[in-house]
Amino acid sequence: MTTLFDDSFRRRLEVLKRVVARALAGRGGGGRSPIAERGGRIEFADHRAYAAGDDLRTIDWSVYARLEKLVVKEFEAPREAHLLLVVDRSRSMTVFGKDTAALRLAAALGWLGLAAGARVAVTSAGGASRWVAAPERFPDQLDTLERLPVTDAAEFAAAVQRAPAAAGGRRTAILIGDLYEPEPLARALGGLGRAQCVCVQVVAPEELRAPEAAAVRVRDAESGEEQELFLDSAVRDRYRAAAGQFLAEREQLVHRHGARFARIAPGDDLVQAVEEVLLGGGAS
Repeated sequence: MTTLFDDSFRRRLEVLKRVVARALAGRGGGGRSPIAERGGRIEFADHRAYAAGDDLRTIDWSVYARLEKLVVKEFEAPREAHLLLVVDRSRSMTVFGKDTAALRLAAALGWLGLAAGARVAVTSAGGASRWVAAPERFPDQLDTLERLPVTDAAEFAAAVQRAPAAAGGRRTAILIGDLYEPEPLARALGGLGRAQCVCVQVVAPEELRAPEAAAVRVRDAESGEEQELFLDSAVRDRYRAAAGQFLAEREQLVHRHGARFARIAPGDDLVQAVEEVLLGGGAS
């Protein structure tokens, strides 16, 4: 194991693995997971009228008791779940520990996805993995995560295009980044089609408040452009208002695309963050 996913972290996730397994099997456990289909599980689809030769075990006797009609239950064929982890590796993620938090979150989600019977793949603007189905292949997935290169910009749409094709089954995509750029995020969500999506915004508290100094020199982490700023109470108020507007706008954008939203900070307990992403909250 590595610093992204060590034995101590894995042991803490074991309890959550059981909660996720119960949710995937439809037995509760804190909500419905976005990875809603586990390999081999058969779901009830509909009723149809009984016909000679139908298996008697498929007759819905509760319907017969109410309506005195013979109907049989029809079931959907098993659908294999695919979990795609889309990770922002842009330079803006390299400050305040956001990149480490994002990679550790992706590692935990990948491990839990494999344990739940899903196929898992990782993608970013700079690289992607193949689909992995067996839990024993998790070290390969972890190696891919650690090797994803840092890129100049958060190009979520390019990351989605790099993702390996998934043949059938239910798809869930979890996008992890600071969500600074709205346009690439919107294109990525649009490009994921029928996949169920969760967007996880990683934001550090330091980004949401102005520095205490009277003057600071700031540098854009992606463009390298520098600028000196003088901070008075009015500037601090505007900064605080702009930060709040930024957070609200990104959440609204995600919901407009029918995706679920979660927000974490680098200092958060990552096991709790994983639980929130997988099991918490409702849809948009």
